[in-house]
Amino acid sequence: MLQNTAYVIRLAWERKRNALFVMITQCLLTPAIPVVAMFLPATVVAIILGSADATVLVITVLAFTIVTAFLHSIKRYLFGVSRAQRNALRHSIIHDILDKTLTTDYANLEKKEFTDSREKAHNTTGSPNDSVQQIFYVMENFGANLIGFTLYIILLVRVNPLILLLTAATATAGFFVRLRANKWRHDNDDERSGYDKRTRYIVDAGSNTGIAKDIRLFEMIYWLRDVYNTYIKLRYNWQRKMEIRLLIADVTDCVATFLRDGAAYALLIWMVLFRDLPVDQFVLLFAAIGGFSGWVMGILNEFTALQKCSLDYSRLREFLEFPNSFRYEDGDFIEPQAGKSHSIELRGVRFRYSGAEDDTLRDINLCINAGEKLAIVGLNGAGKTTLVKLICGFYDPTEGEILLDGKDIREFNRKQYYSLFTAVFQEFNILAVTIAETVAGTGSDEIDIDRVISCLKLADSYSKVSSLPDGLNTLLGKEVHMDATELSGGEMQRLMLARALYKDAPVLILDEPTAALDPIAESRLYDRYNELSAGKTSLYISHRLASTRFCDRVIFIDDKTITEAGSHDELLLAGRKYADLFELQSKYYREEVETDAD
Repeated sequence: MLQNTAYVIRLAWERKRNALFVMITQCLLTPAIPVVAMFLPATVVAIILGSADATVLVITVLAFTIVTAFLHSIKRYLFGVSRAQRNALRHSIIHDILDKTLTTDYANLEKKEFTDSREKAHNTTGSPNDSVQQIFYVMENFGANLIGFTLYIILLVRVNPLILLLTAATATAGFFVRLRANKWRHDNDDERSGYDKRTRYIVDAGSNTGIAKDIRLFEMIYWLRDVYNTYIKLRYNWQRKMEIRLLIADVTDCVATFLRDGAAYALLIWMVLFRDLPVDQFVLLFAAIGGFSGWVMGILNEFTALQKCSLDYSRLREFLEFPNSFRYEDGDFIEPQAGKSHSIELRGVRFRYSGAEDDTLRDINLCINAGEKLAIVGLNGAGKTTLVKLICGFYDPTEGEILLDGKDIREFNRKQYYSLFTAVFQEFNILAVTIAETVAGTGSDEIDIDRVISCLKLADSYSKVSSLPDGLNTLLGKEVHMDATELSGGEMQRLMLARALYKDAPVLILDEPTAALDPIAESRLYDRYNELSAGKTSLYISHRLASTRFCDRVIFIDDKTITEAGSHDELLLAGRKYADLFELQSKYYREEVETDAD
């Protein structure tokens, strides 16, 4: 808890230093107001008993009222200021979560422990009532209660030290019950987080236009409702168990307060009757005992709340400090050289996904020469895309090494290594921005429009874009923009090709780039492939074996490894599985042609 509190204070000092000064001021004001109010009745009684005139009484009451009103005004003003500051700090932490998600190792995004940790981190920042922002109020209240406790104990120690011990003992009982409730919450929070994660997924799926067709066509709405209601009930049961524990803590607090205050007030009355305690002192101490109980309970309750916030901050920090394997800041520098091609070699590479029971690839030995056009083919699920992700540096191999120009890529700065690649992946998504921004991959102020147009033409997409009312400024993504344009699958794939060409990186990767294209568009891509890949090392992934003819070399992946390698003609002459599959695929084209001829 001390570490997390220090972490929060350091964070505020670095990002919003004034928030700390405001918090300290509020810590002083919070106990000052009741202290001033507590002395008013005793002072009035002392003036009356001293037979002072009415003018002194009025002036005294007016002075106390002005001071109290002034302190309340400052406190209200500072509350508004602090709320804005603390909200800004919460949003800065939300930015940290986003930044961690965007910059973490790609492999982390597929790990359950990472996604679960991210869900818990989001749960601490969702609203001003969540722990990331509430901890500032808790620390402020804790400090104020501590100051108030110190001031009141100075007053009450003269009455009877037993009062202080009784107050502390009874308040501690409720504290430990509440502590157990918070511990139960922490120990079982993974269960709650799991329910929240699943219900949020169903809500997101229901608003996803890509899934909406399936939901309606296959009448999945009733099933989704049942699943959602199931997890809502489980979430409710969890909350009910938590509330029962909190109720027990509240009842314990009430019983302890009754015993504590009853004993203290009885002692004061006894001192008035038998120890000649002055009336004004009785009034002062009577108010002080009630206030002292409040400060003690405040310290214990805020301590409990601080512990809860600290546990949530532990989850937040666990996510923000989730380890990365790649080198981002201290890796070796890759000197950018215009027009330079790079060789890539895989030696004894084996790869298994996290949590998988078997390898996806094994015994991969491959050298991709600088400027070479390599085709990677195989059946669906053979591991073609996984191989490319390894080459791109999204994963490190489970065994073996991947070399760039003879040097292990794990030694390089991974961000710079990524800059060597541009790709059209089999699965892709777009941001809700303009077509020009989609192609350029950056904001409108940094776009080279002439280059965007050139890349769209190379990708055979410019005629479609130019026919749209807003042209390059056409918005995509109806999830954000109501007036956005929806492009077909083939149009989107050509747009992604234009984006890959705009980056103009030394290594070009095309992963099933014709999957959504019609035969004419596919033929145009084949015809332009040499132009698209000029001066680059290129990797072309496909399950259509006829598309490999324009590549320098073909590798065939089967049984999790490379089983055949050579040119298209060489593999046909070898008469192995590549040739068999090519014959099987080309058979349907020949039958179609013969049918058309008939």
